[in-house]
Amino acid sequence: MIRFLPLFFSAFLWPSISSAQTDSTSVLHAQCRDADTDASLPYVTVVIRRASEFPRVYITDLHGRIEIEGLAPGIVQVQARRQGYAPSDTTLVLSLGLISTLQLSLLPVPILLREETAVQEHSATDLVRHLIANTRFEYLHTGYANMATYAFDAYSSQKVINRRTEEIVAGIEYTIKGYHQSPDSIAQHITGIRNWGKWRLSVSPGLTQNPARGIVDDKAFEIAPHPLSPDALEYYHYERISTVHVGDLHVSRIGVSPRHGNEPGLLGDIWIARDDFSLVGYDLRLNFPALLQLRGIDHWQVYQQNTRYLNEYWLPERQICTVKTRDYTAQATTRCYRYDLNMDLPPAIFEAPEIVILPEATTRDSTFWAAHTADRDTAHIRIQSELLQGDLPAAWKKHGLGRNR
Repeated sequence: MIRFLPLFFSAFLWPSISSAQTDSTSVLHAQCRDADTDASLPYVTVVIRRASEFPRVYITDLHGRIEIEGLAPGIVQVQARRQGYAPSDTTLVLSLGLISTLQLSLLPVPILLREETAVQEHSATDLVRHLIANTRFEYLHTGYANMATYAFDAYSSQKVINRRTEEIVAGIEYTIKGYHQSPDSIAQHITGIRNWGKWRLSVSPGLTQNPARGIVDDKAFEIAPHPLSPDALEYYHYERISTVHVGDLHVSRIGVSPRHGNEPGLLGDIWIARDDFSLVGYDLRLNFPALLQLRGIDHWQVYQQNTRYLNEYWLPERQICTVKTRDYTAQATTRCYRYDLNMDLPPAIFEAPEIVILPEATTRDSTFWAAHTADRDTAHIRIQSELLQGDLPAAWKKHGLGRNR
């Protein structure tokens, strides 16, 4: 059995539940890049239009990617737009049951914001050093002196895929109400669980804090220091790959690798906001020497993307954990779609274990899931429509007003 760290991810049983992807819809994978530098562009608004239908809006991740399932086949117009770039438009024919891949290149255009914004130059090591110096709860977010508590709603889904046939052979989804209290207390209550398929998955969900720590075959491991741990500067090499504009912010993408290639550790990227040295996100995987210590594991990776709320707080918005063995790929995706800041939280919330599955969670009926899905989609569409206006920080601020204290 392979299980994730018992903080925000489920346990996968190999093999598990069955549900093959339907062949009556289409899938679109798109990648957005800067036409001049070929750098990937995060937070690009991608609008898909079809005749006589309401437009569908998506936002690219930190790698400039979107993956959209469940699209009806046929002709669609795809537009990518981002502040500081000319829109990119294309027409695409989606085929029944197939995956369409699209590369979108956006041309930079001069804007007043770039001319007036003076950005202090920092090396990759300086950026990491500033981030490490910030007090924080593990690697979920940097510490904020004026934020003592928060609560969040989250939705998580898992799937296990047969690597030979690409069939989805397992699946589970669940809802979470999470709570955080400074300096280092976190609690998560599962409020709904739905398994599908002919097998069952056991579950202990939550946001993972350290990609180099977890559980395999009931044995806990911690292979290497995290690239943002206090002693990381002596263990890892950092290189600035690019700096991109996200609204009126500047975010640097930092490549990370162990100083000595034969040492177990993490490889990948870390994104850091250059205005306040906050953690915007990371995409880290165990290197080969680390994987040698995990029996039967070929790949172990955690991607986390944060979102800036109230124009000030970078908090987790999405986390994806991927584990591969010779025969299967397991992937858990958790989305935090609402935050309430500085709430009055009863002490009893943190006196229980970090993960609590409520008694009624496994008996939630279709009414609960219909209401939950509608609420989640409404929140997601609302923030995307605000991001569509172009000023990302202003959109985040509007999104938080009336919902956060």
